[in-house]
Amino acid sequence: MNDPVLITGATSGLGLETAKCLAAEGIPLILGCRDPQRAETAVQRIRAHAPDARIELVELELASLDSVDAAVAELRRKNPRLGAMVCNAGLQIVDSVRTSQDGYELTFAVNHLGHFALVTGCADLLAPGARVVVVSSDVHQGPRKSMGFPAPQWRHPRELADPDDQRDSGVDGRIRYATSKLANVYFTHELARRWRDRGITVNAFDPGLMPQTGLSRGYPTVARIGFRFLAPVLIRVMPIARTVTRSAADLAWLVTAPELADTTGKYFTGAAEVPSAPESYDEERAAELWRVSEDLVRSVRHVPPAERR
Repeated sequence: MNDPVLITGATSGLGLETAKCLAAEGIPLILGCRDPQRAETAVQRIRAHAPDARIELVELELASLDSVDAAVAELRRKNPRLGAMVCNAGLQIVDSVRTSQDGYELTFAVNHLGHFALVTGCADLLAPGARVVVVSSDVHQGPRKSMGFPAPQWRHPRELADPDDQRDSGVDGRIRYATSKLANVYFTHELARRWRDRGITVNAFDPGLMPQTGLSRGYPTVARIGFRFLAPVLIRVMPIARTVTRSAADLAWLVTAPELADTTGKYFTGAAEVPSAPESYDEERAAELWRVSEDLVRSVRHVPPAERR
């Protein structure tokens, strides 16, 4: 792959380790990062692993659609083509209901809407043979597949984006996260349908439970510390738990494997293609999410920043 791979959330965890894997294969990288200092540290860590790595940085805050638009404009100036996009960045908030810079519920805004705007904004930079990989999670499958994590609760996408229509308990925050991961799968399926004739593949990826990452940073201090110390045990005894290194290798494989050149609209847990949740195949929901996402993005672009709530 000669064209660069854009990775969001590449300063730590799965995104950083995936960047290391791709850099070691000689693939040029573009890291979409919101913190320039952490981005520079990530570049140093990648080059310590792959000294000849070719890396560009683009400032990207997925909680701000203005930032997404600016990043897309910069990508257009510097890179006429992208080889792949890895929609990896995500957050889980369990202590309160928060809003994005555009006034949308923050989990939905970052985990779905920002990536929707980024990918659709870069549509003409992706040529036949390019790939989009959306990092989802088996929490969208409900407690049976996610070791007790609460199931998603799908509603009209405008309600999911509305911070005034959310409860703020820890359980509700986890439900919002699971629901955003279901949105990731709907987006994957709908994008795959829309781009099938363009020769661009779109797949979703479940990295498994990775207790070494910072996704639990919003949890109470005691829970975070316990999670960190229990990580080695969880990886050994829980079927869904994986090391970040293992999941990163699987994600890099999805981006580069020749045998997946024609595979699109699928869901992978690690390197295994598996069914996503039965409700994730609802084409009417997926199409509705697409239409509403377009409207939500469009409405922000027509409102001056000072007038946004």
